Amino acid sequence: MARREFTPKVYAQIVHRAMGGDGGIACEGCGLVLGKKPYHVDHTIPDALQVDKSRELTAADGKLLGVECCHKPKTKVDVGDIARAKRREAKHLGFEKRSRFAGSRASGVKKKMDGRVVDRVTGEEIRR
Repeated sequence: MARREFTPKVYAQIVHRAMGGDGGIACEGCGLVLGKKPYHVDHTIPDALQVDKSRELTAADGKLLGVECCHKPKTKVDVGDIARAKRREAKHLGFEKRSRFAGSRASGVKKKMDGRVVDRVTGEEIRR
């Protein structure tokens, strides 16, 4: 499933929430007044980690973050968290990462010194 985006109405609500009294936009992560600096509206909890994707996104689901001050570091952390969650899910479901290279222990085959490839368990030669 693709990443869900905020509707224009919700996006506007998040930007309005981040506006100060003088009309300047401030980063909701660190409070830095952005002026003309770029910003992104980011999911508070990464969308890939959301369980219920049928629910509509609201302004409470997002934050306005300055690109340099808060968005890049948060994205880096989010990518790691998402990868970790996918690895845990795969392990829970019984999937295992297997190497394609002959001779690695996960491959199930062993390459002999004379160049033959044999099954690691039975010792039978595997024809290519």
